[in-house]
Amino acid sequence: MHSTKATSAVPQPVHELRRFDEVADELLDVLVEMERRAHEASEHYDTAPWQRENFALDLPGKRELSLVATVSGRPAGFLIASRRPDGTHVHRVATDPRHRRTGVASGLIAAFLARTPGVVTLVCDAGNRPALALYTRAGFRVTGTTPEGKLSLATGATTHR
Repeated sequence: MHSTKATSAVPQPVHELRRFDEVADELLDVLVEMERRAHEASEHYDTAPWQRENFALDLPGKRELSLVATVSGRPAGFLIASRRPDGTHVHRVATDPRHRRTGVASGLIAAFLARTPGVVTLVCDAGNRPALALYTRAGFRVTGTTPEGKLSLATGATTHR
């Protein structure tokens, strides 16, 4: 017989999902700082990180639809969305670089889709392969390209080439 080396599993942080309207006032500055760190750590993020006014912008349904994932009470990621006449649009998904690859983004998206009926849309940089893989696993399909060259994606959509 041979012996196998026991490996101890690294415990994953417990993510608590909270509605944006429950934490926006309390955690707004922390979300802005997390957004800055996520922006700096990514090659495929927008040209500038969101500022306080982006988070504070009043959009239809945004405060109720949007989610913040926390670990020990601190934001680990967020998903900002709003209602549109043709469905719901995800404006931003970000994960704190310290919590990447721990299921934060997939948990946010899964919880969001589970409580959001109808078509959900988002836009993603065509070169952001990790994000595209995440969105595809969640059920999004490419529906077209924006004038800026980003990919438009939607749930329940057929891919257009």
